[in-house]
Amino acid sequence: MTNQKDGIGRRKFLQMSGTALATLAVPPSVLAFSKIQPVDDPLKSYPYRGWEDLYRKEWTWDSTGFITHSIGCVAGCAWKVYVKNGIPMRDEQVSEYPQLPGIPDMNPRGCQKGAVYCSWSKQPDHLKWPLRRVGERGERKWKRISWDEAFTEIADKIIDTTLKEGPGNVVIPKRPFSVVGNTAYTRMANLLGAIKPDVSSMTGDLYPGMQTVRNPARTVSTFDDWFTSDLILMWHKNPIVTRIPDAHFLTEARYNGARLVNISADYNPSSVHADLFVPVASGTDSHLAAAIVNELIAGKHYKADYLKEQTDLPFLVRTDNGKFLRESDFNKDASDEVFYVWDSKSGKAVLAPGSMGSKEKTLKLGAIDPALEGTFKANGIEVTTVFERLKAEIAPYTPEATQKTTGIHPSVVRELVGMIAESKAMRILDGYNNQKHFDGFQCGRLKILILTLIGHHGTTGSIDTTYEGWKLEGKSALGKVEGRKGRSVSMVLAQWVWGEQYKRSKAYYDDAQLKEQIGFGVDDMEAMRKESEARGWMPNWQSIKNPTVYINGGINTFATSNGYQHLRDNFLKRCELFVVVDLRMLSAAMYADIVLPAAENTEMLDIRETSVTRFIHLFGRPVQPMYERKTDWQIMAGLAAKIQERARARGITRVEDPEIKAWIDFDKIGDEFTMNGAVASDEDALRFAMEKSKALGPGTYEEIMKKGFVAVGPSAGKTGPVPKDKPYRPFTVNVTEKKPYKTLTGRLQFYIDHEWFQRFGTEVPKPQFGGGVVGPKKYPFVRNSPHTRWGIHSYYRNDPWLLRQQRGTPDVRMNPKAMAAKGIKDGDTVRIFNSSGEFFAMAKAFPALPENMLFSEHGWEQYMYKGMTHYNFVSAELINPLELVGGYGHVKYKSGGFNPNRIFHETTVDVEKA
Repeated sequence: MTNQKDGIGRRKFLQMSGTALATLAVPPSVLAFSKIQPVDDPLKSYPYRGWEDLYRKEWTWDSTGFITHSIGCVAGCAWKVYVKNGIPMRDEQVSEYPQLPGIPDMNPRGCQKGAVYCSWSKQPDHLKWPLRRVGERGERKWKRISWDEAFTEIADKIIDTTLKEGPGNVVIPKRPFSVVGNTAYTRMANLLGAIKPDVSSMTGDLYPGMQTVRNPARTVSTFDDWFTSDLILMWHKNPIVTRIPDAHFLTEARYNGARLVNISADYNPSSVHADLFVPVASGTDSHLAAAIVNELIAGKHYKADYLKEQTDLPFLVRTDNGKFLRESDFNKDASDEVFYVWDSKSGKAVLAPGSMGSKEKTLKLGAIDPALEGTFKANGIEVTTVFERLKAEIAPYTPEATQKTTGIHPSVVRELVGMIAESKAMRILDGYNNQKHFDGFQCGRLKILILTLIGHHGTTGSIDTTYEGWKLEGKSALGKVEGRKGRSVSMVLAQWVWGEQYKRSKAYYDDAQLKEQIGFGVDDMEAMRKESEARGWMPNWQSIKNPTVYINGGINTFATSNGYQHLRDNFLKRCELFVVVDLRMLSAAMYADIVLPAAENTEMLDIRETSVTRFIHLFGRPVQPMYERKTDWQIMAGLAAKIQERARARGITRVEDPEIKAWIDFDKIGDEFTMNGAVASDEDALRFAMEKSKALGPGTYEEIMKKGFVAVGPSAGKTGPVPKDKPYRPFTVNVTEKKPYKTLTGRLQFYIDHEWFQRFGTEVPKPQFGGGVVGPKKYPFVRNSPHTRWGIHSYYRNDPWLLRQQRGTPDVRMNPKAMAAKGIKDGDTVRIFNSSGEFFAMAKAFPALPENMLFSEHGWEQYMYKGMTHYNFVSAELINPLELVGGYGHVKYKSGGFNPNRIFHETTVDVEKA
């Protein structure tokens, strides 16, 4: 390197040369720069040199504040924002969460999307001012207008539409993941008698099958509870990619001795951490689950005492008509919501306590010992048990028989069953993807059955869907308007009608093939939809109302639906004023008539509640809304005030709404929205929501403003109290305190004797049909579009930093063998198509996929694709009739709970080099 004997080393030479060059290069007047000296040890003190402040000042800030990054995300993470000259400069994770005894530290929480938020929010597509369309819809020609102009145009159109067409032709869907912002749209919709679509069904995020077993279905443990498990099934859930703040609890559980199983059609990144990978064929999960149930029952790996108390498996079913034996069978004046079990001790049928119609609101059996098996006579009526029915109907689904469908070898099924049978604390992490298949409904029932048979549900385990909010009475009170509930509908059914999706599905699917596979065709689906509405099972507002005025809050409307282009064109024919409220010019906004700029995360004063952690997180408004942005609450409050002003100027007062036994006070709506000024500001509304929530209460507003988060109290849990010293786990009180479930039988209910369930032979959990994707067989590939690591839905999808982590353009992944057969090379542009549509993307070689699958992570914006296409151009719609059922105890329409879920993945396609 250097010869120390020379008296000067390389480092010394460079130091001297650097000093000499600096002295020569800098004008004599700049005295400070003539004094540059090398610093051998930067830890020792050295003379202050003023010029260094030029660099230091780049990393100074004026103030700090707290935010969370929950645009479409269920996580809940506290971040500190550093602000300079009123501009957010950077985000840093807050690492001050308290630790529970024996549970790994939750700190820090966050992901790369949060880390880039401040830079992403400065992109040119983020909105600054209200805009009005001046070209054709979709032409993207805009004129800047004032808020007053925007509010006036919308207000007049709402009034005119209501007077001309009647109440209910205004639609207000919303999806801001914040308490005050989200509730603003609910409150406005209730005041106007507007239609409130269930957006969870629109995005395929419902679990209607699970809802038939337990109520509510969509509920979870706090994710730190994963650590307490010794067996974790990741079933179409890829937490290493999509649950970045919480994935460490899985790896820590492994350090603690837990085994991880990954059940997925592709070998995803979570598979790397699994002890067993189960590559189930797409759309056949119900068959795999049925094989597991079969083996558990055949091997008697079930806890009989638990089943007798906590489930309807011992309930008696008539052998003549397949109906539950009810109290009304013996006395026509008695309840049809009270049921029987066969008491092994007395040898007779006795009433089971705890059902909806029972006076005894407990699961305690007392001296009763219900029989799980057998056939009996109850006052001359032959009966058997639900468990006997289940055994008989699940018997054909052996591991050998299901291998033909699932592709899973019987030895793998039996290995998995062995793990389940010997587990002491089991958990199923159930992702959204399975629910977006046609077999997702029955598979949801079967998954809970697996957990229940071995006695883990509500005790030593849980089945965690994805998330649910905490119980906050203040949030409900903020959105509630006494006597006026608005009109709730299924978004899937609304788009089926308004977007004329029936016609598209009819043209795409092979009806003969559908009838052979699932027993009915698209015409039958449409007929059953109409019958369900006629019988009052599903709301029919979408069939008798139009989306004349559509105020879209935070939803990428067409991109989140099947048949993007078909839905868009037919929906817009019915919509006379399409308003999009968002923080950026997303794909849906391109087709809007008016676009309103919503405040961004750093500009909001709000909270985010999600039950994956025991904390409420703060949007602390570290900067004031820049440009002309407004918060969602202020946008709705401003619109309500303008409607009131315009109504009074036009002499319009109260409009009756007899269809829902309500009314609209146009001349008072502004005052009503703010509760006569009580919740006029964002702070007023937030304090109202927090202080009226038992789990939070007075003082928590000040606390959360200091820390960026605050813990919830015991009453926040929707299925039981939140403990102080351990993770939250749902449904524990049903076991410990014997409280009935909110189901018809008061139990985990696995038998549904509704006439349509009987019609389709699905009274017990078992596969609904032969399995597999039901798209036309002439197209060789099935497609999948799961969540991505590099965006949250379509948010962050165009962020330059995140695009650098991939190839920067929409892609489709294929197995290399399939690519070779098609003459496609890695990096080629390909055309993916079927009779419904096409889209273009870059091909990526992905050996982790089966050869018949195309994989395109969702969330790409339409304007990022060649030819303004989109991956949902090719997808077609299906409706599962089991999700149209109603009028049956707890199995009835419920927004966010039970209605048709969007079925994304029953589409087949072909691919070619473009």
